[in-house]
Amino acid sequence: MKLALQIKSSKAILAITTTLIILGAGSYLLGWSSVLTVKQIEISGAPTLTSEREIAKSLDLSTGDKLARVDSRALSNRLKANSWVESADIARNWFNGKVTVEIYPRVPVALYTEPGKPQVALDASGKIFILPGELPSGLPSVSATSVASGLIAIEVFTEMPKEFSDGIDRLTAGSPTNLVIDGKFNSRTRQIIWGDGKDTLLKIKVISALLDLPENKSIRLIDVTAPNAPIVK
Repeated sequence: MKLALQIKSSKAILAITTTLIILGAGSYLLGWSSVLTVKQIEISGAPTLTSEREIAKSLDLSTGDKLARVDSRALSNRLKANSWVESADIARNWFNGKVTVEIYPRVPVALYTEPGKPQVALDASGKIFILPGELPSGLPSVSATSVASGLIAIEVFTEMPKEFSDGIDRLTAGSPTNLVIDGKFNSRTRQIIWGDGKDTLLKIKVISALLDLPENKSIRLIDVTAPNAPIVK
């Protein structure tokens, strides 16, 4: 009986010792060994070579770094500190040591300007950012005379359905209650006195209804400052 207990005890000790050795070896392999290290870093999705270099610098990741210490979530959040980066996916390949970085840039839907500041891009969520490389041509312009006016102008523009905002050439905010739109609507160049930032969808509905009326075919100006009492000229 005593011998059987000793055998069981020895087996238990052996099992525990083996487990500890395996765990220790695994920890060493992951955290310290040169076997599982970063051997290649591949970045894709950056708009320009310069922006790709900026991403590489932001990563602060080098070949030879331990793969186990590559924190994908932390690195992704770090890359989003670049205003033009909407998101980033980072993956590690344990077999070949390759770290893949896929960048998803923000997509500009308009160009935005405030007095005394450089022109920047605006995405569909209302985020303003500096786009690497040249700003794309053909995008509508959103401009404002102050920060307060700019916030209203951005909010109104991003609330608009794309089929309407696509017709805009310029949206100007002289004040938070004085927004003016110039663009092509129903195949004609027109100006829309928009007013304040309220009732965006109602104003668009009123504009569409007015433009559908045969007698308004040649109008050049629509005032929807008071959408329930619009004025056409």
